[in-house]
Amino acid sequence: MMKTLVVKHANSPTSYPIFIEQGLLKNLFWLPKHIQQIVIITDNKVKKLYAQNLLKSLQKTKKKVLLLSFPSGEKAKNYQMKHKLEQKILSKHFDRDAFILALGGGVVGDIAGFIAATYMRGISYIQIPTTLLAMVDSSIGGKTSINTSLGKNLIGAFWHPSSVIIDLHCLKTLPQKHLINGLIEALKIFIIYDKNSFQFFEKNIHDILNGEAASHQIIFSAIRLKSQIVTQDEREKHLRSILNFGHTIGHALETLSNYRLLHGIAVGYGILVESKISEILGMLSRADYFKISQLLMKLGIHPKKLKTFNLQKIIALTQLDKKAKEEKAKYVLLKKIGKIHHKSKQFAFDVPNKVIEHAFFAVSEMTNAGK
Repeated sequence: MMKTLVVKHANSPTSYPIFIEQGLLKNLFWLPKHIQQIVIITDNKVKKLYAQNLLKSLQKTKKKVLLLSFPSGEKAKNYQMKHKLEQKILSKHFDRDAFILALGGGVVGDIAGFIAATYMRGISYIQIPTTLLAMVDSSIGGKTSINTSLGKNLIGAFWHPSSVIIDLHCLKTLPQKHLINGLIEALKIFIIYDKNSFQFFEKNIHDILNGEAASHQIIFSAIRLKSQIVTQDEREKHLRSILNFGHTIGHALETLSNYRLLHGIAVGYGILVESKISEILGMLSRADYFKISQLLMKLGIHPKKLKTFNLQKIIALTQLDKKAKEEKAKYVLLKKIGKIHHKSKQFAFDVPNKVIEHAFFAVSEMTNAGK
């Protein structure tokens, strides 16, 4: 049965539906009938899996359709690729009535959404995430961006999609490591915002990794919770910043690995370190840290991996993070599982480098993630 959520931003007319069901790429009810010009943007892997079939379906409707693809992976999410794709769209004479379909994972969603935000000063687009990570995170909330040599997602725009189409059938072609990549982002939301969902995840971890029913429940819960958060804070002025938990360290690790480290995996290591920061500061109990670290261990996040990274380079990159203020990184701090520390409308805080260093070495020296 199809589930539908609506993202309706407070103090803003912006709203859009999220449709969740199997087979939505074959049933195109969600495509507005008035659209006559469609640009599908995808990567080379998704092109073979889904985009070519979608192209054939759309061509039968006699609409003007263009399919563009680029190499998969974070390395392609840059200004040069954005410019190249825009030039192709312009050369085919698509005007401001054109519609973009962002078909793929987070990289596709980010770059296609950013193109939509700037093409002809802004055109409409639909997010069609094909990875679990994109389903529970990047497709929702209107963040679009590209990377630079100085860091990830430093150039971009808030540009909301007309709708988000989540075809759960796409999960059937997802490798296990990419499933885990997305599950960590879902877990992040539960750690900061919903203890009950964390406990369900903890109790059903094996079924989630191996069974559809439990994983589908996790997906819906994560999407529902993220929708609740972004509707309260459209432009990340206060509450929405809690979604950056694990990302300050995580983005630095991604950059240092030259994006060989998957986003969700990098965030998993970021969660380990940033949770330890909260424990060192006397906010998070040792028992809660143990639960978090043990669950991450079951998802393959082993703390010894951190030893392969240079801490001073990590700290330097966090100071260039787009959330940094006056070259000081900001950290979301945990009070307990399901609840973050905040003061009035401040949800991210400065942390002394000595505390970050203490946390990093404490985690990387663990033989058992909870000790």
